[in-house]
Amino acid sequence: MKRVLLALALTLGFATTSVAQQKVGHINVDELLAVMPETQAAQAEIEKYQGQLEGDAQAMQEEYMTKMQNAQANVDTWTQLRLQKEQEELEAMGQRIMAFNQSAQQELQRKQMDLMLPIIEKAQEAVNKVAADNGFAYVLDASASKAVVVYLDGGEDIMPLVKAELGIQ
Repeated sequence: MKRVLLALALTLGFATTSVAQQKVGHINVDELLAVMPETQAAQAEIEKYQGQLEGDAQAMQEEYMTKMQNAQANVDTWTQLRLQKEQEELEAMGQRIMAFNQSAQQELQRKQMDLMLPIIEKAQEAVNKVAADNGFAYVLDASASKAVVVYLDGGEDIMPLVKAELGIQ
């Protein structure tokens, strides 16, 4: 029994020692992405595209409002059949506007992913290289938005190393 306990104690001691010797690093990925020049270029392109979509939506809304004002101005002169047709057209336009807005939101999200994915992959490759080159067993994301690290006391902030790897000052 004593031998089993001694073996167990030695095993746990070695396991604890090996875990304690592993290097742990952390990096704020949100901050890293924010300082990458590619992110700023992508953000500018996303904002431009968003402006185009908003312009299209605004034009559709203005056309809808003009048609509705025209119908309201002619309510006393148009026949009931004409008013009914105008109302049907306005409802269809309203549905098209709603569908466009939903599609535009989805398209904007797709555009963001298309533009940001290569940047995220580049950042990940730099983190991987820095971790491998500097012997880190674990690198944790310390970004507030991800809440992966809820307490940070120790470890090494690898942000300067990753920035150097990416050529960012």
